[in-house]
Amino acid sequence: MSTNKDDVKNDSDNDLGDDFDYQPNAEDDAEDDDVDSLDSTSKSEQDCGVKRIANLMVDDILNLEFMTEDEACQFYNAYACWHGFVMRKVDIIRDNEGRIICRQLVCNKKGWRNMRYLDMDDRSREARSLTRTKCLAQLRIKLDYGCESWKVSCFLESHNHDLTPPQFAHLVPANRRLTVTDKVQVKNLYNFGVNMCHIMGYIAFQKGGYRHDGFTCKDLYNHIDRYHRSKVKNEDTNVEINYLIGKSNNNLLFFGKYTFTSDERLEHIFWADRQSIVDYHCFGDIVAFDSTYKKNKYNKPLVIFS
Repeated sequence: MSTNKDDVKNDSDNDLGDDFDYQPNAEDDAEDDDVDSLDSTSKSEQDCGVKRIANLMVDDILNLEFMTEDEACQFYNAYACWHGFVMRKVDIIRDNEGRIICRQLVCNKKGWRNMRYLDMDDRSREARSLTRTKCLAQLRIKLDYGCESWKVSCFLESHNHDLTPPQFAHLVPANRRLTVTDKVQVKNLYNFGVNMCHIMGYIAFQKGGYRHDGFTCKDLYNHIDRYHRSKVKNEDTNVEINYLIGKSNNNLLFFGKYTFTSDERLEHIFWADRQSIVDYHCFGDIVAFDSTYKKNKYNKPLVIFS
């Protein structure tokens, strides 16, 4: 089967002009249990035939073949992790049936920020620092209709920017993730009351060191935070109102009141516990506790009592 210019059309997966940092998602990345660490290259060794990713030369990569597009993306993602940069998907070409026949994978520093984002006069906050450097490193693969496999048609390995050293590559945000196994293990340990620092150390002991964890302590805390939020997702308002109702039923001196907006969303909520009501009747004063300075740009532990 052959195609011509009338049969194909160009498309783009990322036509954003702004300088966005690449973040892994379900479409662009390998599955959680594919590659857990930089040293786990057994799958890549099978894809490459003989040599490990660290030892592949340009000619070796140009001779690679992949059974699927995802397999090629997984290889280049592992190659990027090993060599200290981040992969990003860009242009694709489709045939007249809408099937992808060409895919281009590049370094995340390819391109440059669109000038319209640099010349904005009504900017509400300071522009982010420039991170793209017009890097030319790329891997282009094409579908071979004869054998139904993907072959490398172009490979450029040179970068015009500093690469992340191998000992720090696991700290790059795009390379960090909790695998499905990690998530289950963390959830079970946390539910049994194990401290976060001990969970981190236990997983590091299992994998042979913190650099093989595949995530940082901050990622672990974020995962637990999402776990907490998932328990009351879309029900947090109901939980809060039911709590106030329960407190009012159990304690006659507890006062709680709330209002809704026209579209049935929580608007205002106010409550006063037993001790506050007793203090007000005894002293007749109101004490305001303001800790705004701790949260705003000053970040000072200043608390105002009025």
